[in-house]
Amino acid sequence: MKKILNIPVTHEALTLITGMTYARVPFWYGCTKEDLKMDLVMPKNTAGHASMPAVLWLCGGAFCVVDRSVWMPQLIELARRGYVVASANYRTSNGAAFPSPLQDVKAAIRFLRANAADFCIDPDRIAVMGESAGGTLASLAGVTGEMTEYETGDYSGTSSAVQAVVDFYGLTDMSTLSGHIYDTNVPAWTMDAFLGGITPDKLKKTSAVNYVGKNTPPFMILHGTADITVSMANSQNLYDRLCESGVPAEFYVLEGAGHGDDRFYQPEVLELIDQFLKRHLP
Repeated sequence: MKKILNIPVTHEALTLITGMTYARVPFWYGCTKEDLKMDLVMPKNTAGHASMPAVLWLCGGAFCVVDRSVWMPQLIELARRGYVVASANYRTSNGAAFPSPLQDVKAAIRFLRANAADFCIDPDRIAVMGESAGGTLASLAGVTGEMTEYETGDYSGTSSAVQAVVDFYGLTDMSTLSGHIYDTNVPAWTMDAFLGGITPDKLKKTSAVNYVGKNTPPFMILHGTADITVSMANSQNLYDRLCESGVPAEFYVLEGAGHGDDRFYQPEVLELIDQFLKRHLP
């Protein structure tokens, strides 16, 4: 059978770059160096391509494990909708306590911005998005802007500020720990390792709600009513603080959704995320 087909191009071809090093950080008791990697989905044909908004995704894992590839199948649709999508690993609590993972996230943002022309990225339209521990770090990256104590590594003259944040059920108010987290399936040692020892000062520094101000970028927050891992009080407190500070904020509560629930990755939610990003990364 022979047929002549006239196929319209409804979307461009994409390419996946895997295992790209965005930073080198101390490893093995400070004696060696570790390469931090990211994966990137971008247009295959870059010659003369218009710049695009970018989304940096951060995987969760209770601060002790991370895999940049896990959620990439769910993120491809964002790339289809016109975003360059990056997913980055960061140091976990078995190797480095806070603020190291936040410093890594900011290094990833600087890397994308400094190399924007190579990746078809508009350096003025970068969002950060993450789930669970990744939501915690995405929120912290969003609210800390260019605070010098969290800026380390290469591209020191490049901004790590983002223009929008999407937080999936992140731990954003550590004051909720004492009344919630030790009664769930998140063990105390997880937070102790992430913080490098639980103290009031460290709980304050790792709570995104404490950094919210008039220069905070727009936030979209998602949380499920059946989440027994991270209390919804985190998202509610963050949303309230954003509203009090006059920061554009959207809070979506998913009925019956647990922590990491498939409901968060359905087309209806993706559409909400896309519309939020289009409003704030015009």
